[in-house]
Amino acid sequence: MARAILFVVLLCLISSVARAQAVRVRSTQLSPDESVSSLSISATPSLVLFSLVPRGVAPGSSAVAITTTWGGSLCLFTCSINVYAYFASPTAALSGGSPIVDIPSSAVLGEVPTGTPTSFTPFTQTSPFGGAAALELFSQSWVLYAGAGSRTDALDLEINLASLPQLPAGTYSGTLFIQAQSL
Repeated sequence: MARAILFVVLLCLISSVARAQAVRVRSTQLSPDESVSSLSISATPSLVLFSLVPRGVAPGSSAVAITTTWGGSLCLFTCSINVYAYFASPTAALSGGSPIVDIPSSAVLGEVPTGTPTSFTPFTQTSPFGGAAALELFSQSWVLYAGAGSRTDALDLEINLASLPQLPAGTYSGTLFIQAQSL
């Protein structure tokens, strides 16, 4: 099973006047005997801002353009590429404020009009990369395929605080991991 963790998107939430920025990027190498000989992901921007709305919905400042590129594959049977986005913890997708408060992954929603969640869906699915704070962004399969390709999908994000108590003013941040899998 080929895997590529190629990009991490940092989410910053603003509920008052505070702001923060940071970026982390991680990657892994594929072994030469996997379904595709190369698999990569890039995502821009690396920072999405939200202006939190008490007991309301806050859209992200911009969509995250996720480009998945693969090459050198020869599929005699079915081959698939799956892309997931996930948080490290379902109970603390984002943290901040004073005192420190966590925003669960169930309050963060994503949609990919050209992918799997075509309407805003919470990050509550499981992924092959661990945890129950994930969202499958797309899955593409082929039969008898040889060659290379790429696709770009836009991930729109929003934070829905309708079911959460009033959060203290402050900056809330978290890291969204985006990872691809070749089968």
